[in-house]
Amino acid sequence: MNELEEIKNCLIEMKDISSLMVDLAFSSVMYNSEDIAEEVYLLEERMDELTLKVKKLALKTAREEEKPTRLLSIIEMASINEAISDAAYKIADLVLRDVEPHPIIQRIMEDTEEELGRITVRKGSVLIGQTLKQLKLPSKIGTRILAIKRGTRYIYNPGKDDIIEEGDVLIAVGSDLDRLRELAGEEAEKED
Repeated sequence: MNELEEIKNCLIEMKDISSLMVDLAFSSVMYNSEDIAEEVYLLEERMDELTLKVKKLALKTAREEEKPTRLLSIIEMASINEAISDAAYKIADLVLRDVEPHPIIQRIMEDTEEELGRITVRKGSVLIGQTLKQLKLPSKIGTRILAIKRGTRYIYNPGKDDIIEEGDVLIAVGSDLDRLRELAGEEAEKED
C-alpha cells in the first residue's frame, strides 16, 4: 500500500472516530456514565496515534510530490479531526472528574428519544454468530450498532455482514437498549 492510500485510510478512520467520540462524549454527560466516558478516553489515544501517523506519512510523501504544498490540506484535515476529538475528550472528562451536571442537561435527556450505550456480548448470548443483517436490530428493537469494539480494535459503522462475537462491546444507539442488553446476556449476568 502506498503512502497516499495509507493516509486516506487513516483519515477515514479519524472521521469515524471523531464522529463516534462526539456522540459518546455527550451521552456520557447526559447519562452520567463513566463507562462511556472511558471509551472516549480510549478513542482519544487512538486519534493521537492516527494524527501523528498522517503527519509523518504526509512529510514522507512531500519529498516525492511535484507540489508538496497540496499535502497541507491533509495535515490540516488530520488536525481538525484531532481538535474535534480533543473537544469530545474534554466533554467526557466532566464525568470522570465528577463535575455535577447542570439541570438543563437533565431536561435535554428527557427530550431525547434515543439513548446511546455500551453493551458487552456475554457467553450464551443469542447475538453470537449472527450478522447484523440476520439480527435486523433497527427494525426489530429500534437499535443501531454504531461500532463494535473487539479487543482493542474497533469496527466503525459495521456493515450488514459483520458478525457479532462473544466479548464484543457494542456501541449502540436506539430507543430500547435494555432489550439489546437482554439479548447480549448482560441482564442475566447482573441478576446472578
